[in-house]
Amino acid sequence: MAAADRIANKIQRALIRHWEEFDADVSRLSSVASIQPKDGYAVFQYVDSAGNSANFELNPIVVNVPERATEIVSDLFVVVKGRLSIDRAHFEAEGKLRTLSFATQAAYFRVKGNVLSHVYGAHYDFAANQSGHPVFHGQMRSYLEFAEVIKSQYGLEGVELKDVVSGILKTVRLPSAQMDVFSFLLQLVADHLLSGDSSDDDKMRFNELLERSKFIQGLGSQIARLQVAPANVCYRAVHWYPPHA
Repeated sequence: MAAADRIANKIQRALIRHWEEFDADVSRLSSVASIQPKDGYAVFQYVDSAGNSANFELNPIVVNVPERATEIVSDLFVVVKGRLSIDRAHFEAEGKLRTLSFATQAAYFRVKGNVLSHVYGAHYDFAANQSGHPVFHGQMRSYLEFAEVIKSQYGLEGVELKDVVSGILKTVRLPSAQMDVFSFLLQLVADHLLSGDSSDDDKMRFNELLERSKFIQGLGSQIARLQVAPANVCYRAVHWYPPHA
């Protein structure tokens, strides 16, 4: 890992500040949900700067949530890791974070008794002009090895591992939104800590989380074909693919 300069340090602190706010939001939304580890500097590690990019790795974290917001037992463990590259010049000029690239890996595990079952896995990526690749997409796959992170962070040594994702077709690229690590964490909250029966207070907290999540700008502005009609008012997957001569 390279030593961070002044700009990279400021960007890292901004990422960690939002991470800490997200952790606090999860605690306010659910008394049974939790995230490990807590140290933002251990989670968001500066890698290097290349050209105009400040590059960071999100080391594996574990989010423990109920499968449904109405449940009082958190039997779902979600391991998330990834990378994020931030526009240095834009941050220095505007004081705002703008992504230049990202990748996110996520693995879901359900615990029942002494069995830890891998029930869903996917990675989310960005490909501006790669043939056959939607600009933002996800691909399902098994991440059984991520179980070791859960066992380490939550002391689940001795559990039996079961993989129900293995064998799934890996070459299906699903067009998606920009699922950087912060977008994915927002999805986790929406899926597992919010429901139609949530209190007005919880809905208000989620609205506040939505607003704070705008602290980082996505990559869409870099893709010319997404800026013109009908793409900018249509959002169908047809606009996600690069045309070829």
